[in-house]
Parts: sequence; structure tokens; C-alpha cells
Amino acid sequence: MKKFVILSLLLAVSFSTYAQQKRVEKTTKTESVNVDYKTRYKASFFDNWYVQGSFGGAMLFGEDDSALSFGDRVRPGFSFAAGKQFTPIFGVRIGVEGNRLRGWNDNNGGNYPNHDTDPRKEYLDKLGVNTANGYDQDIKYYSLNADFMVDITNIFANDKQEFKRWNAEIYAGISAISTIERKGIEDRTLFAGRVGASATYNINKRLGINLDLGTTATSATFDGHDNEGSEVDYICTAKLGLKWKIGKQGFKTVHVISARQYAELNNYLAAVKTEQMEKGSPQEQVVVIPADKDKVLVPYVVFHDGKETFNQELQMVNISNMAKMLNENPDSRIDIVGNTYSTSTKMALNRANKVKEILIDRYSISADRLTVKTEDMGDDSQTVHFINK
Repeated sequence: MKKFVILSLLLAVSFSTYAQQKRVEKTTKTESVNVDYKTRYKASFFDNWYVQGSFGGAMLFGEDDSALSFGDRVRPGFSFAAGKQFTPIFGVRIGVEGNRLRGWNDNNGGNYPNHDTDPRKEYLDKLGVNTANGYDQDIKYYSLNADFMVDITNIFANDKQEFKRWNAEIYAGISAISTIERKGIEDRTLFAGRVGASATYNINKRLGINLDLGTTATSATFDGHDNEGSEVDYICTAKLGLKWKIGKQGFKTVHVISARQYAELNNYLAAVKTEQMEKGSPQEQVVVIPADKDKVLVPYVVFHDGKETFNQELQMVNISNMAKMLNENPDSRIDIVGNTYSTSTKMALNRANKVKEILIDRYSISADRLTVKTEDMGDDSQTVHFINK
């Protein structure tokens, strides 16, 4: 169950009556309606694209390949891909890879497509290479890949659109993989399945360093024979490269509620509007308070329990309203107070500074109008309060 919080914030003004200075209190009306809703993320087809290029190594796992040392089996490779995020969690990626592979055949038989004997062995025998005890397989290939991507970082994140220094993804996909005719290896194209994991360290909001680990499974005939009864060849890859986000990034957040609840919410809003009309327009309601009352408490931001993040979908309204008040009252200043009740002073201070940074960076409020403090504000320990000076 989640809440829509409806706020009517009356801004502070000052006026003179009969030459006596008085202050007008900012009043806040808060009401809550419980609404079950689903969050959807929308963006244009042209938004949230990226490209990435990587270089690394690949290793073939066939029937006899373990006869070679690890170092002898690793061969270089590259990949280039373009991808799109459809939501903060799900995306797709299309790319091309090119690699070299080295395998081994122990010369104990096997079935060879379109041949009675292994053409690789025939090629080596003609060169005078002794293949009696086995011979290597020197393979070059390229593949076209299509992957379905899942960002597991955002699965567990409270704020799915917040910039994160690290992102981790898992993926599954298909490939069309083709060997290149050379030195006894023949052309053949096979389909393959692939799975893997990818981690990105984001240097900034555009550029990241990407590590990709993947495994491709294809027919045993990939290396030229059926591996004496085995049905699958595996290719494992590890690549390091750069990931660059292009174009507009981010999503529009949409809350989807049932028609019944939508009607209930509209009825509630209509009732609040009627109540306000009966009492008088909120913009016309002011409360005069003594001039010696130097602090007025106004709305606060609620953070996630034990964390320095908050749900921007629900909490940004108060920061936005405070920015509006500050912009419309250029002489005003506020204290941003982190609540230390059952929270460390350090965390409370970090929370308050985060709110200050948003006011400065997003709403262009001058830093000298904002003072960050910490104070025990009572039971609502996960809060940062705005206090008018």
C-alpha cells in the first residue's frame, strides 16, 4: 500500500500594518489517501541508447581441449554492440564478436561433417606435421548476437533512476556463429545460445568501464567433429571495454491505478476542493504570529530507513515547493535540519547536505541562503526538515 500525499503550501510573506512589522506564518495542509498502484517507466524509442566496445580473450571447451594448458587455449577477441534500455531494469543488446580459438583433437576418431577424415588433420599432414599423437585446431570465427538484458542493480534499488556508480546486469541471448575457412578449418554457420554477466563502473553519467563474462553453447560440430559422442561445444569469453550512453537518458514515471481507485481519488480531491472553497481560498488564508517567534516549521523529506536515499516520486514535492518559496521570496533563508533521533549525526548531516545539493543544482538556489544543521527532531528519525529563519 502506498500513499499519494496532497500538500497545499502557503508561502511566507511580510507586511506592515500601522507601522508595526509582523510576520505571516506558512501553513501546511496535509491529507493522505491510500492507493494501490503500479509504477511504469516510459521513454521515447530514441532515448536510453548506448554503444560499447570491448577487447579480451576467449577459450574453447571441446572434448579433448583439456590436453592443452590454460595459456595455450586463451586467444584474443573483440566485440562491438549497441543496446537500449526499455525500462530501468530491462533492455536489449545487439552486437558482433570476432575471436580466435585453439582446441585439440587426440586423433581417436570422430564424425566429420561432409568428410570421412578431419580436413584439419589432412592440412597438417601435407605440411609434414606429425599428427599421430593428436593435433591442434586453430579456429577463427565471428558471431552476430542478440541479448535480453536484466539490470539486477535496479531490481533491488529503491530509487531506480538515481545515478549509480556501479551497475550489474545478467543476460541471455542467441547467436549466429560462423567459422572462417582457413588452414583446414571449413566454413560453417551454427546457431548458439549464450548467457553471461556484465558489470559497469560509471565514470560519469555518460561513460563507463565495462567487464563482460559470457558463455556460448553450440553444436559439437563447431570445431569440425562431433567430439566423439559429446553434443555441445562451449566458448567462454572475458572482455573489458567502454560503454557510452548516447542521446537523452531517463524515463517518465507513470503510476497506474485501477478505474475504481481513480474514481475514489477524484471524489476525495473534489471533497477537499469543496472544503477549501467553504473555508476560503488557501492563498487568502494567513495566520499572523508574533514578531519574536523566529522559527516556523514547514514540510520535511522522508528518507529510506538507514539510508541516504529517498523515494523521489513521493518526496520531491516538498523540495520543489521549498525551491518555489525561496525563488518567490529572494530575501528569505532557511535551515536544512537533519534529524538525529535514533540516527547518527553523520547520516543526518549527509541527508541534509543531499537536500541542499538538490536545491542548488536543480533549482539554482544560492548556497548562502541555505544552512545545514543537525538536531533531534523527534520520532520521525528518517527526516530532513526545512526551518524558515
